[in-house]
Amino acid sequence: MLGTYITILSVGLLFIAFVISYILFRHVLMKKQKENEENYREMTEKYEVVVRNLESRVAEEAAMNRQKDHFLLHHSRFVSMGEMISSIGYQWQQPLNRLSLLIQDVREALQFGEINDHYIDTFTKEGMTEIHFMSRTINDFRKFYQPTKQKCTFSISDSIEKALSICSYSLKIHDIHVEFEYREEHMAYGFPNEYSQAVLTLLTNARYAFKTNKVNKRILAIKISTEGSCIVVDFTDNAGVIEPLILSRVFEPDLTTRNSDTTGIGLYMTKIMIENMDGSVTVKNAGEGAQFRLSVPKAASMDIPSPA
Repeated sequence: MLGTYITILSVGLLFIAFVISYILFRHVLMKKQKENEENYREMTEKYEVVVRNLESRVAEEAAMNRQKDHFLLHHSRFVSMGEMISSIGYQWQQPLNRLSLLIQDVREALQFGEINDHYIDTFTKEGMTEIHFMSRTINDFRKFYQPTKQKCTFSISDSIEKALSICSYSLKIHDIHVEFEYREEHMAYGFPNEYSQAVLTLLTNARYAFKTNKVNKRILAIKISTEGSCIVVDFTDNAGVIEPLILSRVFEPDLTTRNSDTTGIGLYMTKIMIENMDGSVTVKNAGEGAQFRLSVPKAASMDIPSPA
């Protein structure tokens, strides 16, 4: 009988010990869970603070980049304006010389009694011809630098010819021979004026390279071809290769390129303008010079609007 009581008592004590242990275990577990919850909450709060700081930093960087791009755009416009004024100067040089000769001839004609109605008519006609040419040059430049508002189909060869006409006299006086032949019409889809500006930048870049490196026989070859759904134009010169260390950085906005007269802003904006047409611009050394490649999408349908 006593053994039975002892057994029951032992079982009771074990049960009580188990209950106490379970209660203590639950207490420790809940305490640990509470600590974990507090730690998780603290980590979550810290994470949220970090995320907010990162979002703020990203917003600040984005704002700074927009401000930088805005500044670069304005700077590019000033560079383009300077190039435009320089090109106008080249284009006006000959008509101004002819006007100067016409005016000087008036004094001599007066001295020799040659001024009559026929002389006045000839003088007026030739003078107005030169003035009309100069006026047309201003209008052409104004249209050239006016941005295209929406994408449209345009002729690649016409856009290149427009850029060549803008700086034709400049290329001529620097003795740069341009080899440009095309056997068919290549219609692209994008912004025609911006494409012409990109071409003008490459022509200007080549001109400065020829001048800086003092190349004697100056050749710039322009070749149009198609690759898949894109129209590709290669501009290859013999004005000297680009140093390997800067070859991969020529399209950066703050990089000075092959010569000390220009900075990378023009090539950077060329990259931006071509990429806005879903195209690309690349450069590599080729032979005795460099080769720039412009690639833009072909016009998928002739029903797409053409430039006004």
